[in-house]
Parts: sequence; C-alpha cells; structure tokens
Amino acid sequence: MRVIATTVASALVLVCATGASVYAAPPTGPPVETALAPVVELSADRLATAELMAAAKWHSGDPVEAPEREETVLAQAERSALDLDGDPATALTVMRDQIEANKVIQRGRHAQWYARPEQGPEGAPDPTGVRAELDRITPALVGALTEAGAGLSAPDCEAGLERNVRRVAAERGLDRRGRAALRMALSSVCS
Repeated sequence: MRVIATTVASALVLVCATGASVYAAPPTGPPVETALAPVVELSADRLATAELMAAAKWHSGDPVEAPEREETVLAQAERSALDLDGDPATALTVMRDQIEANKVIQRGRHAQWYARPEQGPEGAPDPTGVRAELDRITPALVGALTEAGAGLSAPDCEAGLERNVRRVAAERGLDRRGRAALRMALSSVCS
C-alpha cells in the first residue's frame, strides 16, 4: 500500500510539474535584445551614409530636404514590408524616423560648414553611390523589423533597444550627436 501511495504521489508531482511548465509562458524565440540587434546595426549603417550625403549635397548645392527621394524610400519600405508579410505601418513609421535622423546629421554638418567653410568637405562623394547603399539597407532594415516581430511590442523592447544602441555606439565610436541621431532613428521601433 505504501508503494502505491508513493507511486501515486510521485505521479501527481510529475503531472503538476509538467502542467506548470505547459502553462508557463511559451518561448518567444530569441531574447528581445538579440532580435533587435540587426535593427540597430542596420540603422547605424544607414546613419553612416549621412556624412557622405551631406558632403555630396554641400558640393552640389542641393538642399538637405529631398521630398521626392524620401517618397521613393518610403514606397520601397512599404513594398518590402508587404513582400515579407511584415507590417507596412511599422516599416513606414520607422523609416520616417530614419530619414529624419539622417537629415539632422546632414543639417548639422551644413551648419558647421557654413560657420567654418575651411572645415568643409574636400571631396564630393557621388550621391548615386550613397543612394544605392541606402537602397540596399532599406529592405534589409524592413526585414530585420519583420524578423523582430513580437519583440517590437515586448515589455522589455525599450531596454533591449537601448542596450543595443549603447553597444553599437561603443563599437562604432559614435559621438554624442551620433548616439542621439541613432536613438532618434529608432524612436518608433518599440510599440
């Protein structure tokens, strides 16, 4: 009798333990911080083009504002999101932030060069090459947002995003302005 009671008790403990793990939160894939890493890295890649574009526009006399180009980039982001079964609204919102952050860097450089022309860029980068790099990054960034999926609305999204920003900023040697622009570029990632 004692053996049966012990066996039944052991079975109940096993069932309860198994039941508890079944009702625990299901695994959500990689941690949010890991899921967000490509989003932050690609955003930093995109911001790295701002210096080159600022120099190209400085030499050509083109304004920082380029509404037609911005619409092209936004349309590309929306198409990419649809092709990847991602959220077009998220892609558009994040891409608008990316564009604005890029323009903040460009405006800052232009203001610096107007104030001190001797510090202006010597060479004029080819804007076509810079735009081609942006066209490569945009669908990759939308893909990273799509891959991050539920991580974008996870409770620890902001914290994971900030840890990635600090890591990428340190790895790339971003100054205060660069870190602020990166945070601006990512301000709508977590919903």
